[in-house]
Amino acid sequence: MSGSPEAAAGRQLGQDTRAVDHPEQSRRTGGFIRSMPLRRRAAVLTGCVVGVLGFELFLIAPYAHRAAGQLTHARGTWLLVATACETVSMVMFARLQRHALGTGVLRVRLGSAVATVFAGNAVGATLPGGSLLSIAYRTRRMRAWGASASQIGFVHAATGVLSTLALASFAGAGHIMAGDGSRLISLAVQAGAICLITCAALALVHHPVLLRRPAHALLRLIPGPRRRTVARASVDRLLDELAALRPPARFWLRGLGLAVGNWGGDFLCLLAVCHAVGISTPLSTALFAYLAGMTAASAVPLLPAGIGVLDAALVLALHHGGVPVGAATAADLLYRSITPGLVSVAGWALLLQQRRRPDRPRHPRETGGTRDAGDHAGDFAGPSLFTRRT
Repeated sequence: MSGSPEAAAGRQLGQDTRAVDHPEQSRRTGGFIRSMPLRRRAAVLTGCVVGVLGFELFLIAPYAHRAAGQLTHARGTWLLVATACETVSMVMFARLQRHALGTGVLRVRLGSAVATVFAGNAVGATLPGGSLLSIAYRTRRMRAWGASASQIGFVHAATGVLSTLALASFAGAGHIMAGDGSRLISLAVQAGAICLITCAALALVHHPVLLRRPAHALLRLIPGPRRRTVARASVDRLLDELAALRPPARFWLRGLGLAVGNWGGDFLCLLAVCHAVGISTPLSTALFAYLAGMTAASAVPLLPAGIGVLDAALVLALHHGGVPVGAATAADLLYRSITPGLVSVAGWALLLQQRRRPDRPRHPRETGGTRDAGDHAGDFAGPSLFTRRT
């Protein structure tokens, strides 16, 4: 009788035995994509990339035809400056994430952090899912480095808060340059609210007793005493790890500086491509156009690289500031050819390199000597959807 408990137990025992005898094969059955053969998985990823890029080219073609005159006379020196500024922006974001990981006494090489940022941007810009897919990729990479769930959650939360405050500071600077001080109060109130919410959240996690009781009450909804016991132990460990994270004030100050450098490098890239096509516009106009594009892209996170919405907001804002439509379109196309264009090329090259050269075992010094390199090795076992890289 195949439906009897004895038969079910036998099948489970057989699966467990195969998992022990062939751990690599077992790890590859963790999901639909990972269970595919390697060639089919590569074909699916290639198809997604080609499809998204083809759709982007289809949307861009009419505008590129209109801006052909400005594009053919673009100055190469300013394009090199724009590429350098975008590289600085990516490095600053990598340093920001590395800085946040250091709060949990986890040390990661800057080269690995920079490569992860490039690859994450490439994944988010060329695969359906946009920035959410990029966050998922960076999360898996941090797990591969040995970061715990609490550390990863803190990194995402801290970088999000710091990036938001940095972008708000850019908005305030734009209003000051435009002579519009009426919006500064509302920006200050919004930034203050973000700071208060962050402080309240930190104060709450530093007192795990306040969170443990409601968490245990919710765990009673889980059926089965064994599952409840396992979930309760996991929740207690997570709360204890969060309570141990106590970033000092200098962490937030330095992190804010790195976030400002990240946004600043990206904005300077846009400013450089504007000069490349001969656009002479006030700094405040370019800054407001940049902020409009970033706000529009963040409103639709599932779009790869905010395609369409970011471009429309950027071109319209530049045109509203007195820039001809053709010149504004040319600046947008050059800006997008650098990010996500060149950034995606570099990111996918790093991903392919990592596929050919898997991660080596980490030296204790790379994690600061405080965490065993193998503590979380099983959390990132087997090839992932996006391949692995350093």
